[in-house]
Amino acid sequence: MKVTNVKSVYYEIVKHKNEIKRIVDYVKKGDISGFTPPSALVGEYNYPNVSVGVIFTEDNKAQIYDAPKLWAANNFKVADIFSLRTKLVNATKNFNVNNINLEELERIRLAVISSNELNIDLKVSNVNLPKIDKDDFYQHGVKTKLERFKINDNFKIDRKIENVYYDRDLKAQDGIKMLYNSKIDENKISKVLSVGAMGVKRKLVPTKWSITAVDDSIGKEEIDRVKTFKKGEGYLIKTGQLFGNHFTFIFLKGPWSFELLETWNRDAENVFMGSGDYEFYNGRKEYVKNTAGAYYAVRLAVLEKLLELKEQYSVLVVREILPEYFVPLGVWVVREGARRALEGETLSAQDLQTALSIAKSKILFPANLEKRSVLLTRFRTQTTLL
Repeated sequence: MKVTNVKSVYYEIVKHKNEIKRIVDYVKKGDISGFTPPSALVGEYNYPNVSVGVIFTEDNKAQIYDAPKLWAANNFKVADIFSLRTKLVNATKNFNVNNINLEELERIRLAVISSNELNIDLKVSNVNLPKIDKDDFYQHGVKTKLERFKINDNFKIDRKIENVYYDRDLKAQDGIKMLYNSKIDENKISKVLSVGAMGVKRKLVPTKWSITAVDDSIGKEEIDRVKTFKKGEGYLIKTGQLFGNHFTFIFLKGPWSFELLETWNRDAENVFMGSGDYEFYNGRKEYVKNTAGAYYAVRLAVLEKLLELKEQYSVLVVREILPEYFVPLGVWVVREGARRALEGETLSAQDLQTALSIAKSKILFPANLEKRSVLLTRFRTQTTLL
């Protein structure tokens, strides 16, 4: 996602300029040590030849630098997370996605699937500062080229992840589901998949793709379960907000279907109504194009709520991106924000018009909701056959 407020990002960069300069001077030494949360980033540019970046910091309490659930649970501000990520270094090296049997890549893989932060030694070169590119996309933290990489600590691997890692006959989709059912954080699951540490035919997967693949894979199985439930009676409305992302959920009585609409509110007057994505009872054949990974993240949160309710609904979601969310932080924001909102108060209605009136009172910019929503148009004009 593009930067929402370029001025705010520049302000934050300037505010941290002394810290960034100190980190740059440290990295310029070439032979350095640090701590990884653990974390790595697999790029998508020039696929199948991609960059794999070891993410690290000088701080020996590195885990807080990559802890979305902790940030959400403790109500961190967007600026707090921005500050943490500004202090990270991304040391990258190029690999082919299909050539995963390399000694150095295996060290990176073991570091990433570890459950504890690790002290590492690195040789790096070519330091690049954090920046906003010409298309208003922001690169977090200092970036450098990785020459050598060594783990100094004994890494610990969760037994459930270890089982998936060593089972070469286990399909990636089955491994994802096993880890999710074992309460492993989706962020960790996507990292395991991204560095090629699960599945039969293992390969590196760009981080953005792995996040969506995890949410989508889990979601598809949960949809099958939801379809076995009775259809809910009446209409439900839920709303909530996290990290400058405001969500409104409208549960419409009927068989499973889902739609996500997005709106950008840059300055309370400049509101952009983005396109949405949807699926009906029989699902989609292609990945969504407009709302990207956010679609699958919100859908997963909705499915978790339906599994809790043990009822089946058609669900329309409106995500409003507010000025507070001035810089993209990742799809995890959407997933955790949706989950937070779904834990809030439930309002109910017996008819569609009342439900929409309640929903519109909760949506900050509800203009053209009926015209924008494919789900509402179909709901009003077609007879439900399922």
